[in-house]
Amino acid sequence: MRPPPAILPPGAEVLGYTVEHPLGQGGFGTVYLARSAGQPFALKLLHLPGVGERVEREVSILLKLRHPNVVGLQGYGLWPPGAPQFAAIAMEYVDGRRLDVWADEENPTARQVARVALDVARALAASHAAGVLHRDVKEANVMVRASDGLAKLVDFGIGDYEGARGLTVDILPPGTPEYRAPEAWRFFRQHVHSPGAQYSAGPSDDLWALGLVLYGLLTARKPFDGADDPGFIEAVMVSEPVTPHEVNARVPRALSDVCMRLLEKTPETRTLSALAAVTELERVLGDADATWDVPLCDAFREDTATTEGGRDTEDRWLHAPLYRPRRGKRAPLPAGSTPTAPGTPVKSAPKPRRSSPPWVLVALLLMLVVVGATLLLRTPRVTGRSPARQEVAPSGESPQADRAAVPTGPKATAAAVALPATLQEDSATVTTPSKATQPLQLPSKPTKKGVAVMARAVSAAAACTALACPGPQVRPPPPPEPCPVGAVKAMAKRGIDIGDKQPARFATGDPRIISIGEGPVEINLIGRWKGLPGNSIVSGRSIVRDRVYARLTWATTPQGDSFPVCFDVFAEEGPRGMAREAGEDSPSRARIWTTAYVKAVAEFE
Repeated sequence: MRPPPAILPPGAEVLGYTVEHPLGQGGFGTVYLARSAGQPFALKLLHLPGVGERVEREVSILLKLRHPNVVGLQGYGLWPPGAPQFAAIAMEYVDGRRLDVWADEENPTARQVARVALDVARALAASHAAGVLHRDVKEANVMVRASDGLAKLVDFGIGDYEGARGLTVDILPPGTPEYRAPEAWRFFRQHVHSPGAQYSAGPSDDLWALGLVLYGLLTARKPFDGADDPGFIEAVMVSEPVTPHEVNARVPRALSDVCMRLLEKTPETRTLSALAAVTELERVLGDADATWDVPLCDAFREDTATTEGGRDTEDRWLHAPLYRPRRGKRAPLPAGSTPTAPGTPVKSAPKPRRSSPPWVLVALLLMLVVVGATLLLRTPRVTGRSPARQEVAPSGESPQADRAAVPTGPKATAAAVALPATLQEDSATVTTPSKATQPLQLPSKPTKKGVAVMARAVSAAAACTALACPGPQVRPPPPPEPCPVGAVKAMAKRGIDIGDKQPARFATGDPRIISIGEGPVEINLIGRWKGLPGNSIVSGRSIVRDRVYARLTWATTPQGDSFPVCFDVFAEEGPRGMAREAGEDSPSRARIWTTAYVKAVAEFE
């Protein structure tokens, strides 16, 4: 069996648990929905050579914690028996949504947010009382249960507890950089050149992260920003964030104050303990009135902007109030538009758009008509069909490619089952072109009728701009995320520098077009790095947007050595991600060219 992420088929048996489908994956393993005796469980498989003692640390932590707001441990073992390669941790399955997805889809009220924050604070209070630190409190590690809205803290994979032996030699413990407390960054700056210096995280670090989570829930924004990493770190250490109540007037002032006390710059002035945070949140909830039951953000409707008054002059247009952030269920899209896949992350702080005044629309209309007509008149004569890259059927794939690419057609068998909305996973498929997908022939020359069509199209576009007609939805690139823990260090150890590129391919055999789905993906390395030879396999997940992105987090050499990596995929022509080829309009699948480049990065952009 390959090192992780282990892609187990539905029906696979692991220590008495029957796998149904993956729920998520990381650099060292994969979490599956599995069943035992008819009951659902979250089955976490961790690659033993990669995690070392950390798997025992996670199990020890979960054994110490029994609390309604902490995910519960159900069992633990090594697998396969006799020659184990994985640690299998069976945990309570939380049927619900990640906190960030819940907030985006539900558009919660202040009362709902306070209750969720109270649940997380209670989980931290119980953890700290047991001497346990989570060290990675963030939205992705909180699940909101669908049945009753109860929040549970999950994933203690990089947690720590009193008396435990240190597992890292880095100056900062593992964690998500965006959620590190100011005192951690101050220690880093002061001791970066001090050999052997190590920052010791404490309960106040978890409380700081809770404050960041609460701020985002209340405002749909991040409290700190910077043009680059040093700028962001400086802002965390020095800048005072705008209070949630000032950012969003719907945030009750009392709840805003609770959040700001969690974001004090020093542990001494910050909320003293998780138990104190529980007390404060219970107090403000006890005093809550009807204003706490209004959704914190505008819904996705056209009548919810917070602007007031007309915009019939340039001055009013330039100084019009901004839009409030929007959350909640999207309205059904018009026919022909591309829907966003359920659970797709959205940026928490969308930049507002301001409507243009009438004189701007008129000028824009005239300019577009002139430019469109000029371009049509200058279109060169094209005879025959433009040369296209040939699509061929698969031939001679390796066993790895057999898992990643299967023929499509009436007799094709599905290679993966459908997954929850938060993570759709389908294996790549290779397709043979049909006559219907041959490149279109271009007309030999433009006609006057074409200019008239262009003018009508521009006029319709301008009219829709004035009337707020819905248009096709543009799906933005995926949001940034950190590399797997230890990936940058592992790459440097093997001579892979940040920014290095090597050619790779999504499927073995001649270059061709394949159909790829959103989910697990494997890419074969063609080039050679010092510590990562050709024919190595790098795996991760694909993300289908207007381009297809692949974030690769694990590498396996032909000799069987494996380690975490942080590779982004670039098209041959240069941009990040792969261009979508014609013939596939699905929001969760796309056709792409198989050859690409993988680039070592310090974080996923």
